Amino acid sequence: MSEKSAKTNKDKSKANKKTYKPKRRFRINKKLDGKSGSIFIGLEDPFLYFPDMMSYFSREEIDEVHLKARGKSISNAVNVAEQFKNRFKKEIQVEVKNVEIGTEEVPRKDRKGKIRMSFIDITMIKNAENKD
Repeated sequence: MSEKSAKTNKDKSKANKKTYKPKRRFRINKKLDGKSGSIFIGLEDPFLYFPDMMSYFSREEIDEVHLKARGKSISNAVNVAEQFKNRFKKEIQVEVKNVEIGTEEVPRKDRKGKIRMSFIDITMIKNAENKD
């Protein structure tokens, strides 16, 4: 009987672990400020950012979109910008207007002081030329 009760306890602990495991949800952090939209790039797959970029560029009141990233996400922001520009050139013609890089002070996670972290801000605009 002790073996049977040990198995049921293991089964219960496995079931509890599965129910308490949080689901990972991808939420794109974005902001609309006047005539420009901002999308904050993280470490997620570049394809997750494309629908938000398409929605921004399809609106007439938005002139430019800023892709912002910090630290390890900088290379992902460059990938998002280049892949969007090359994959959707038939639907929406965009170009990179400006790339700003720098360092900023960010509060530490333990809230004890600040650290310096690199950032990139890629500004993309709709191309006014129309191909026939």
